[in-house]
Amino acid sequence: MNQRPKIAKQDEGDRLSSLPDDILHQILSFLGTRQAVQTSVLSKRWRHVWTTTSSLTFDWYDQLFPYTHSGIIKFMEHVLSNRNHETPVSCFKLFAVYPFPPSFLRRLIRYPIDHNVVEVDIDLEFHRYQPFNLSTFSSNTTQRLKLRAPLDFGDSSGSDRVWVLPVLKTLHLICPPHISNYKIPVSCLICLPALTTLCLDGVELPESLSSMSLPALTTLNLKRCNLPQEVWAFPDLLNLELDDVPLPQNITHFFSALVSVRDVKLYFTTRFIPDFTISCPQLACLVIGTRLLVPSHCNFQIVVVAPKLRELCCIGIFQVKLDVDELENVSIKLWDTNQYNKATWENKIVAYRHFINMLSKLSSAKILTLDSAMIQEFFVEAVFYPEYTPSPFKNLKYVKLSPGYKEPFIMPFKFATYLLGGNSGATIVKALPQRSNSCTLICVTWNSSISLRETFFSLVTPQGMA
Repeated sequence: MNQRPKIAKQDEGDRLSSLPDDILHQILSFLGTRQAVQTSVLSKRWRHVWTTTSSLTFDWYDQLFPYTHSGIIKFMEHVLSNRNHETPVSCFKLFAVYPFPPSFLRRLIRYPIDHNVVEVDIDLEFHRYQPFNLSTFSSNTTQRLKLRAPLDFGDSSGSDRVWVLPVLKTLHLICPPHISNYKIPVSCLICLPALTTLCLDGVELPESLSSMSLPALTTLNLKRCNLPQEVWAFPDLLNLELDDVPLPQNITHFFSALVSVRDVKLYFTTRFIPDFTISCPQLACLVIGTRLLVPSHCNFQIVVVAPKLRELCCIGIFQVKLDVDELENVSIKLWDTNQYNKATWENKIVAYRHFINMLSKLSSAKILTLDSAMIQEFFVEAVFYPEYTPSPFKNLKYVKLSPGYKEPFIMPFKFATYLLGGNSGATIVKALPQRSNSCTLICVTWNSSISLRETFFSLVTPQGMA
């Protein structure tokens, strides 16, 4: 016992430096270019490793103190001049917060494109740059392109206002905040034969898409955009997201054209929403959210006709009617509970009534996830205890309460009766039981023998039940 423990002899070499260049390049790819260059002082082994990395990232960190404006440009010039030019650039990211000279900025952008770049991400924070011609970004190797920069669409007939991107798979265009009108012509969307993902933020689509051909498109994300006048023709589209997009009166026809779509996400901020129907034969997952504070403003009704729908997430409270064969998962929560706290008493009553009416339309659910914080807010006062109609949930197995409630959580007995009364085997849980360790997280199991004199239904942990 008096013997000292033997200390293992340390390896004489540097195990990290002994790794091959490919692995070191992967490590450096998680760093900004400035940090990658700084590794050159570690040892002789690291002196030139950064020069052959295929990732170039000039983010805000590269432009912080102690660098002056001229020092930032000098550093970037050093990188471009001393990098191994025979190594292709697989990923190039630029977040410019300073006004670079136009000639230097164009050289900075053209460098990766001239070196067989695969992924380009450019965000120009400074707002006085002249618009770039589309031909600046033409490339035979670029597969992912994300731009938040002024672009010169102008007269699309000019060769400098057309980009050639034959292998581009993902295109993400974001309108800079200082540009009020950002309209993309059809000519920019007809020479993208490999495009599978199109994301537009603040970009006006052309009024007619009849001449646009995106045969490989499977994902379409539109944020703060307008929809075209004509119904789109995307028969192979699998994923659709509309965020703060004004819906036209014929929006039902837009959805009926999506015969292959499986995942749809809709987010609304305006109360001027028409009644519409989502009729998609292959739809499996649907998310509908509204940021509107007062539920009475959500007087629109959404009819969902989707025989293969399995998951539905409702963010906010609105009228929804389902025509589905079998619904596995339903989730309901408020967009912002804090906003609800600030609502008037009358609006809270309206919200609660909308909520109960909404639940009655989701009777086919097997797993119902409720926002615990929302439930607590709904049942703060006794006025929120009406006489419930019989439970519509005949297929219900679990009521899952999402995290966020304040301990101890008290669920009104009548509300628990409404949720669980349709199926004697239904259970309230904090988390869904795992197959390997089933029922370890079950909190409360419905028991019809509970006395009706009880007013509240307490949610307890398994330890609490012991």
